[in-house]
Amino acid sequence: MSGIRIAEAAKRSGLPTSTIRFYEAEGLLSPAVREPNGYRVYREADLARLTFLAGAKRLHLSLPEMRQLVGARESDLCMHVQGDMRAVVRHRLEEIEAQIAELTGLADELRRTEHRLAGEAPTGTCSDACAHAALGGGSVVQPVEPPADAAHQRDQRTGAAGHARARRT
Repeated sequence: MSGIRIAEAAKRSGLPTSTIRFYEAEGLLSPAVREPNGYRVYREADLARLTFLAGAKRLHLSLPEMRQLVGARESDLCMHVQGDMRAVVRHRLEEIEAQIAELTGLADELRRTEHRLAGEAPTGTCSDACAHAALGGGSVVQPVEPPADAAHQRDQRTGAAGHARARRT
């Protein structure tokens, strides 16, 4: 049987073999002909479809968008297919531009936070309110100063717990 095995189809299309199998299972690619030994064999037309799908994947098109384009490609004249493709690409571009705007806003917020964190840190024990103010830019909350004898009390609790454990063993 003449044809292209999946490894060669993957190499020529730039898609991993797992993606080729996935596209076949999802109906974006016709089921491959099987050799007597069970190997998948693809035709040149299948390779053309895989190359088309690889281009759609590079554009980060979703599976429904790929299905729409495959359906359009199979059913109409090039000028109509091009119009369908343009609409899908335009919609994807709008989504990407919205994501870029959101990420730009996030980058600005991270720069402001980094600037705040570059300043001198308050003295004393940090609290959630203090950390939140540093990250969120809210009003600066002064950390709570531990009582002068807090370290002594902590040591006593730890020591007392240590003595209690020693008695249990």
